[in-house]
Amino acid sequence: MLSDILVYLAHSAAVVFGAVTALWAVSVAVKDASLVDIFWGFGFLLVGAVCLYLVPVKTPYLILLAAMPIIWGLRLTLYLAKRNLGHGEDKRYVNMRKRAAKKGMSEMAWRLRTLLSVYWGQGLLIMIVSAPVWVAMATGGLKPEIKTAETTGVFKGREMIWEPGLATNYNAIGLLATLGAILWLIGFLFESIGDAQLAAFLKKNKGYHGPADEKPVMDKGLWKYTRHPNYFGNACMWWGIWIVACAAPFGWATIVGPIIMTLLLTKVSGRDLLERDMGRRKNYQDYIERTSGFFPLPPKSKS
Repeated sequence: MLSDILVYLAHSAAVVFGAVTALWAVSVAVKDASLVDIFWGFGFLLVGAVCLYLVPVKTPYLILLAAMPIIWGLRLTLYLAKRNLGHGEDKRYVNMRKRAAKKGMSEMAWRLRTLLSVYWGQGLLIMIVSAPVWVAMATGGLKPEIKTAETTGVFKGREMIWEPGLATNYNAIGLLATLGAILWLIGFLFESIGDAQLAAFLKKNKGYHGPADEKPVMDKGLWKYTRHPNYFGNACMWWGIWIVACAAPFGWATIVGPIIMTLLLTKVSGRDLLERDMGRRKNYQDYIERTSGFFPLPPKSKS
């Protein structure tokens, strides 16, 4: 079983790191390191697709497990590509490059550093977070049946066999998988609807040039109940995937995946990073005071 897990991990990692390295080469050619942001969801799509390709028998359980990161990754990739492409390199990477230049680092040296720290770093995070997928896909397929001398007429005692023609489904879509899939669906709706509502709001207010403190704040729809419905939805999806993975042997041990994703969304590159700048605006400060920062809750009434 351990060897199966290592095979799924090795194949998935080879594809993810190969793809992210190729993307880095493109980013060097077009001088846009922020292409890596678009790859985030696509990396998980690759893990799900590789694992689904590797399983010898594609049972409903395994198809469900692979479909969740594939569907999420495809939607997020298309959304980020539409939003980011054609707008030049993101200011975060521009500032990083400028700071490196002040320290005497050439642009090519900085681009090479992005391969090691940004691109391969993201590849590593993808493999850690997606652990519920490649572990459960490796262990949640078929189980050996037991044949006895009475049933075969050739074996003495009891002997374990592993034959696709005789093996049975180890994990049908049971209670855990159903609960996990429901949580994933709730998260998917939160993220996709939240992103759509925000995109419409930004388009409507694209021409605003007034004072920063009076700049409109998105506080309608799902954004009325949480300041980050997209991040909340993302976390729900990965906890849902983990619950589905718990139906397979050792799936429970991959809890580090949703934990890391939740920390990224709330403490590292998600909510806290975004609100460092936005929180300086008075309108946004008022929004913070009345609106939950992550879990959807009824807004606080204005005093």
